[in-house]
Amino acid sequence: MLPFDERSKSEIVFDELKRRQHSKEVVDVEEERVKIVIFMCGVNLFAFYGSDIREILPSSEISWVPCLPDYLPGLINVRGDIESVVDLRHFLGEEVHEKSKGLIAMAVRGDFHSGVMIESIEDVVDIPINSIHPALATLNGPARDLVIGEVGYRGETISLLDVGKLATLVTL
Repeated sequence: MLPFDERSKSEIVFDELKRRQHSKEVVDVEEERVKIVIFMCGVNLFAFYGSDIREILPSSEISWVPCLPDYLPGLINVRGDIESVVDLRHFLGEEVHEKSKGLIAMAVRGDFHSGVMIESIEDVVDIPINSIHPALATLNGPARDLVIGEVGYRGETISLLDVGKLATLVTL
């Protein structure tokens, strides 16, 4: 190494950059992640937070109860517990032309326990929490009351639904 007087300014800068590069500590930051359950309801994809879905049940017999609103097709027996079933298509503006033969997602949030009728499960994934974007302010239609955000999935944007908001709509 040359004495300070004999080195050019560029050599000094270059040496300083090398020194800094070697002294940098690499910090591996783990992004906070959240599990989501992606499902088909009607002809569209939607998602719930995984923490709100206790289990997925195969299609089972729904016992009809008189005087229930259209969005509550009846009750099911889940290992001795009687649970209501919500037809989510009613709240999403999806066409309700017949009883679904799909699956039932058991949704739980606070005191709300209910089966939610869905067509199929597409995926269960862990995503970075910062990949959830706010719902569009211009979102129209019945789904607007349930959507709390949007996530990208396989090139599509899907709506993230809030079980808490569903509970509020069902118990009104």
